[in-house]
Amino acid sequence: MELVLDSSSFAEQQEILIGEIILSIKDTLEEAGVTGDAAREATVKLAFKIACDLDATAGIEFDGVEVNPFVTFIGENDKLIHCGGNSYMHEYVDGIANAVFGESS
Repeated sequence: MELVLDSSSFAEQQEILIGEIILSIKDTLEEAGVTGDAAREATVKLAFKIACDLDATAGIEFDGVEVNPFVTFIGENDKLIHCGGNSYMHEYVDGIANAVFGESS
């Protein structure tokens, strides 16, 4: 696999990924009976935490082993698309959550 720098494609794909994570959290909470403002607040907190973990902004460490994820996406011809640094999905959480929960930014 070849690593390819493509910032615009990367941005679009990470936005789709965190959007799907937000929808999954929301749906799971609603299935468990959590709705309304409580569902929105829990969804945003969980999605932001997950995004920070994936973005390597959370400082993950276990038993002295530090973990720093580097997110890539598989593109055409098995090329790995990256943005030249860490992902930044956490920046999309509020805006996408507003859209999912039907609120304006």
